[in-house]
Amino acid sequence: MTVMTGNIPYKDWTCSSKKCTSLYAAASDKENFFTERTMCDNDFIAGIDFDWATKKTTFTTDWNIYCKNEAKLSTISGVYFFGGIFGLLCSTGIFDRIGRKKGALLGSAITTLATAASAVAPNYEALLVFRIMSGFGLMINYTGSYCWIIEFAPTNLRNIASGFYPMGWSISSLMLALLGYLIDKWQHVYLAAAGICAFCTIMFIVNPLPESPRFHLVRGEEKEAKKCLLSFFRATGNRFSFEGVNLIYEKRVQNYFKQVSDFKRYPAMLKRTLLCMLCWFFVSIIGFAYTFGWSKIGSNLYTSYLLGALGGSIGNVSSIPACKLLGRKGATIFFFGGIAVFNFIAMVHVQFSESWTLEYVASLLGSISGSAAFAMVYLYTGELSPTSHRGMIMCLSSSSARVGSFLGPYVSLLYGISDRRVPLALFAGLAFCGCLASFFLPDTTGVAIPETPKDVKD
Repeated sequence: MTVMTGNIPYKDWTCSSKKCTSLYAAASDKENFFTERTMCDNDFIAGIDFDWATKKTTFTTDWNIYCKNEAKLSTISGVYFFGGIFGLLCSTGIFDRIGRKKGALLGSAITTLATAASAVAPNYEALLVFRIMSGFGLMINYTGSYCWIIEFAPTNLRNIASGFYPMGWSISSLMLALLGYLIDKWQHVYLAAAGICAFCTIMFIVNPLPESPRFHLVRGEEKEAKKCLLSFFRATGNRFSFEGVNLIYEKRVQNYFKQVSDFKRYPAMLKRTLLCMLCWFFVSIIGFAYTFGWSKIGSNLYTSYLLGALGGSIGNVSSIPACKLLGRKGATIFFFGGIAVFNFIAMVHVQFSESWTLEYVASLLGSISGSAAFAMVYLYTGELSPTSHRGMIMCLSSSSARVGSFLGPYVSLLYGISDRRVPLALFAGLAFCGCLASFFLPDTTGVAIPETPKDVKD
């Protein structure tokens, strides 16, 4: 959202003072005069030395966030993920108390309200608060939805479900790029996004898929689990009766402190969780640095984000056949390796045309690999986690990713203050670390997901 509603149009401005016009008259390269460097190096002031020439309004142009204040844009992007961390820490209890589906519905409702409120934010500070609330709700919704879906999917279909699930990010990016292109006022972009969120909230309510029966069984609620299964059979048009059928399960006392203490009692589960958290951190800092860096890598904001979103969809879909061919572990290492290779290639400066460079092409390919790695990490973590602790482990891993997401926008600022190869080398190094973390995880291909920490073995 912030990319479209807070874009700083450094190339769309005109002189409005003698200081600016005299510098323009003396410039030897007038075609490249109206740039970020000219504006910032000469300390131009909006409304005095220059006027924004773009017809699209953003909160950065309305509230004079540019040049020395540009870090405010990264902050407003970053606090969204700070809110996400807060939401994930709270959702650990939510998922294990009211269930995956109800938790996801609650998160969707919070996101809808906070996004609508962002449209009427009177100032920068108010928008910060609303973006924190949006991140809070979205992470509850997204993680709860994934736990809900993955606990229904059979072993042979989990990689397909996991591959298509992250496409929500890519599709939303495509929709946001389209909204940003078609809508001129940033407030109206937020309103349109709130409408989409409201539609998704309604879909949660009318969706016939019931709560996860695994959730009820771990809590010892056999009667509720049978109700959920019968609802599922009815939704799929199948007839089934539980007469003469006994469900085999292990009841556990579910509370936050016992779940935390289990990490000490079961070191194999702790090891898996820490390695998964590292993988999530690495892939998120790279992914969101790309998200907030396309305007600096590509020449056209909307084209770059559309291609980036399309690449994300390709990456998510490509994770499905890769998973079948290489297995969970092999595919994860392969895609992390792809990120490293393409970022090394991007360091070489080759200009194909005015709009296309080797860095741009390699970054798009690296983005595809990053999306595929993200899909694999999501699937891998869900399969490595026992049902009794899946909500907590997914939240811890996603919290680690939100730290990376928070840092990503700041990493993209390196393009403006250092050699362009510095951030690319950083991405390659982080991707290599992701390969190492994945190497020490066990392969889960074709293996039933564990139900309790006792089922987790090295």
